[in-house]
Amino acid sequence: MEGPPEDDCCPVCHGRFNLPCRTSCFHWFCGDCILRVWLYGDAMKQCRCPLCCRCFSRLTPLEASFDCNQDPGAMKIMENLRRYNRLHVGGLKGLTQKALELPFLARMTLQDMMDPDKTRANLFKARMFAILVGCIYVLIPLDFIPIGMYTVAVDIIFLSNSLIVSYVHVGCYFTDKREILNFFDLGALMFVTTMHIVGLFRTMRLRQQ
Repeated sequence: MEGPPEDDCCPVCHGRFNLPCRTSCFHWFCGDCILRVWLYGDAMKQCRCPLCCRCFSRLTPLEASFDCNQDPGAMKIMENLRRYNRLHVGGLKGLTQKALELPFLARMTLQDMMDPDKTRANLFKARMFAILVGCIYVLIPLDFIPIGMYTVAVDIIFLSNSLIVSYVHVGCYFTDKREILNFFDLGALMFVTTMHIVGLFRTMRLRQQ
């Protein structure tokens, strides 16, 4: 396979191509740059090309470039490129690969949850997941959460990309199993709040470094 044009540059870093790879939409990027673009978004979804905004399912590295560079960083980039191709192959094989890569996907999801700029989207996802789990709990015959349990309602207010949590008076008393949906919703709110606070401290620490 021919490499990128010699007079061209990476559209992400605007520098010379370092360990170049080509997307399935035939655009060239540095291997590390396009992986950063992918991992900044949802690792379970196909990445969008920064040039044409089309989703691509495959990254093809320039093998000659990687063969000449055997340092650990280059090998890690090559492994992540292969991981991207495995995760987005599609069909039953793709689902199998996602199951095998669950530890990696879980780690990427937690890192994504700690991004303060994505709190609104993460809150929506967490509450939808909580509703799904709560509905399943209501339908199954198991009762591992005691009826009569008190909870504290939580209001989430967004102000200038900051998350402000205000605790409201005790208000939820479970007299029926269906009301425990509030418990799962509260758990989602508290989880997203915790991850947001951890993300803020993590960002402050990185800036200090």
